[in-house]
Amino acid sequence: MEKKKVLIVDDSPFSQRIIKDALKGSAFEVCAAADTGTLAIEEFRKQRPDLVTMDMTLPDMDGLDCCNELKKIDPDVNIVVLSAMRDQKLIARGTMIGVKEFLQKPVKREELLSAMEKVLHQEGEGLCLVDREWLGYFDAAFRKNIKDMAGLESTISVQTDVGTKFISHGLAIIVGLTGTTQGRVIVDMATDVAERFASKMLGGDAASEDDQMNSVAEFANIIAGHGVSRINNINSQNDMDMRLTPPSILLGENLSIINPKLSSCTITAETSVGLIHMNVGFVRGR
Repeated sequence: MEKKKVLIVDDSPFSQRIIKDALKGSAFEVCAAADTGTLAIEEFRKQRPDLVTMDMTLPDMDGLDCCNELKKIDPDVNIVVLSAMRDQKLIARGTMIGVKEFLQKPVKREELLSAMEKVLHQEGEGLCLVDREWLGYFDAAFRKNIKDMAGLESTISVQTDVGTKFISHGLAIIVGLTGTTQGRVIVDMATDVAERFASKMLGGDAASEDDQMNSVAEFANIIAGHGVSRINNINSQNDMDMRLTPPSILLGENLSIINPKLSSCTITAETSVGLIHMNVGFVRGR
């Protein structure tokens, strides 16, 4: 089996030696090593490695800035950060860029190889296990608030790993997830469904277009808030701190909403007023 090429980016000759030794006899081989960000970018263009190990402290640039430059060359580059520093802010910044694993020095050979295998295995795989667990919290909030806010019973179906693109049915509310983990929640429905759904939320009163947008936006905001609160509470020991952005409203049938960094699932509720969709996605890697 052909070995996977690894570019080591680290200004410490000792760390380069440790990583090289760790990869001996494995499914990986070192194709180049760079002790500066500039050299790393140059070697990346020449070698096109399958994976990059990245230190955070380089003489000429920050390690995450270097990751950003590599992502501009190849948006799908696989990066494992290997640094003395490993904190939530660093992980959040790296995840935004697209870093898939963060290891703290000193690292054992087995830990390093496992992380590298995991990163390559994640490629194109879609939602990871923890994402699927989190999806359940949004699913529960979705079902509960259809009932509580609109008094509607629903039958739920789930479409897993629908990818990076979601196509709107008419009215889409997007709530961004920020903080230690990045992602988004989209609540979407056809405009005639939105009219009937908003009317239900308003106690049977006629719903204007503004009413429809405002009602569905608040519905989406509450679902996202409930899901995020549950995840933060469950993971409080890990200093999980996910937050919401204000809802954005898109109006237009067949509009494509795309984030190339996300893997997502769509939950659809069949109700007496029509189909209501919720797409939940998280940035790959963490």
